[in-house]
Amino acid sequence: MYSHNPNDRVAIFIDGENIHYSAKHLNMRLDYLKLCRKLTGERRLLRSYFYTAVSNQSEGKIDFINFLKLNGFTVVTKEIKSFNDMEGSGRNVRGILDMEMAIDVLELSDHLDTVIICSGDGDFKPLVMALGRRGIHVEVCALREMTSTELIATADAYTDLASMKDDIALAGAPAPPREIKNELPPAESADFNSSYKVQDTSFDF
Repeated sequence: MYSHNPNDRVAIFIDGENIHYSAKHLNMRLDYLKLCRKLTGERRLLRSYFYTAVSNQSEGKIDFINFLKLNGFTVVTKEIKSFNDMEGSGRNVRGILDMEMAIDVLELSDHLDTVIICSGDGDFKPLVMALGRRGIHVEVCALREMTSTELIATADAYTDLASMKDDIALAGAPAPPREIKNELPPAESADFNSSYKVQDTSFDF
């Protein structure tokens, strides 16, 4: 049975879009530094990774990305690309970083005791299974309503983001209620909070 050990080597991998929209669902501005401290506990945090899509309209988000980098995060980005679907019924956008995240996790796993995946995406189930075969303890943290049941069942431990709300919310006024989106905004969209300040540890896009 696993128990937290101060000598355990931990890395956290955050699916930026998944966790961002989970925080929106909770009407909360999330402090990512607090999130990492809460998930790590008394263990040794070696690396924190953050994955997110960006566009040429992402000025507010770029400020936040720079803040994360200055505070020890490795930030992996991918440009949002638009395309017309095969039926010509509309324009879609693509900026998924699942593959990049999985590769980073596997490459670093030999140096870790615990991997914490902050995402509810069921596509990460094979990754969790592969880590288990390597003897790595895997924890998943995401909002229950947005988390695959199979992913929870495959992980060694699961934390509902909602259960930590009071501990990981950014100090100050809560974000206004907003409709949850299941896709990224169009590339030309400028859906950012213009009042963002560099000292904030949350972002709104």
